[in-house]
Amino acid sequence: MNIVAILLLISCTYTDLKKRIVSRRVLVMFLIMAAGLMTCAYAAGDRYEAVGNSLIYDLNLENIIFSVIPGIILFMVSLFTGEAIGRGDVYVVGLLGLMIGFDRIFAVLFLSMVSCGVFGIICMLAKGKEKKDTLPYIPFLLGSYLILIIINYALKGV
Repeated sequence: MNIVAILLLISCTYTDLKKRIVSRRVLVMFLIMAAGLMTCAYAAGDRYEAVGNSLIYDLNLENIIFSVIPGIILFMVSLFTGEAIGRGDVYVVGLLGLMIGFDRIFAVLFLSMVSCGVFGIICMLAKGKEKKDTLPYIPFLLGSYLILIIINYALKGV
C-alpha cells in the first residue's frame, strides 16, 4: 500500500503544483486500487503474508472508520473557513488515511502542517508571499510521508 499511496501523492502533487487542482478521476482510480488491495488482503487473511503485509495497519471495520476521521475533520474545517483548506486536499487526506491508517495519517498531517507553516513563514519573510496567498499542500503531504517511511525503515534496520 506504500507504493500506491506514494503514487497517489506524486500524481496529485504534480497537478497541485501545475494547475492547483486535484483530479477527481485520479482520486477515484486510487480509491478503486486501495479498495481492491484491502479486499484482497481481507480475503487472504493470514494465509498469504505477502498480501497481508502489503497493508500498513490491521484491517478491520473499526480501523477503517477511524482512518478516515482526519479527512472528515479537515472537511469540516474547510466548510467553516470558506475553503481555506481546498477540497482536493481534504479528499487526498481522506483517501491517504484510508490507505495508511489512523496513526500514520496523524503523523503525516502533523509533519506536513508544520513544514507547510515553516515554509510559508520563510516565504513571507523573503517578501515573496503575503498572508492571504496560498500554498499547494499536497507536496508537503508527499514530503512528510516519504520522511516518515525513511524514518520507519531506518528504525527497523537498527
